[in-house]
Amino acid sequence: MEEQDNSEELFWKTYETLPDNIKEALFSEENFNVISEICEKNGITDEEIKSQLVKYVGKTLMGLLPIREFYIILELELNLDTEVARNISWDIDSRIFSHLRISLNKLYSPDIAEKKELVDNTKKEGVKDGEVVKKLPELELELEDKKEKKIEPVNPNDKYKEPLI
Repeated sequence: MEEQDNSEELFWKTYETLPDNIKEALFSEENFNVISEICEKNGITDEEIKSQLVKYVGKTLMGLLPIREFYIILELELNLDTEVARNISWDIDSRIFSHLRISLNKLYSPDIAEKKELVDNTKKEGVKDGEVVKKLPELELELEDKKEKKIEPVNPNDKYKEPLI
């Protein structure tokens, strides 16, 4: 009983820190209906599995279960076929998680989200395949170090004109 009290307490403490759109998504009837549709589409009729799936979606929305591991958890914990787990994960990602992507990214990496605000003014972000790519300062320093390396002048007797390194 005490373990249940601790998990309930953890839930509400975590819940209080969430952005409003994620709080709404956690208790959204629309999202519950989406999950039910996805289960039916993938041949899942067991109410216990549906209930567990809703729980894992909630944990993911709260930042307690990484999105990248979502399908693996479905496969292992719900004993689903790999392909079914991936299909369910992809559907949930595209129909629920994608609408909350910005808030979820901040949840999963608050230190990066804080750095992003500092970095925005210096244009150190790019877009690749529709997603924001953040350049890490360490990587930039490494690149600068490589730029600073001086390349030996080309040997005039070298018919291939290759630099000597």
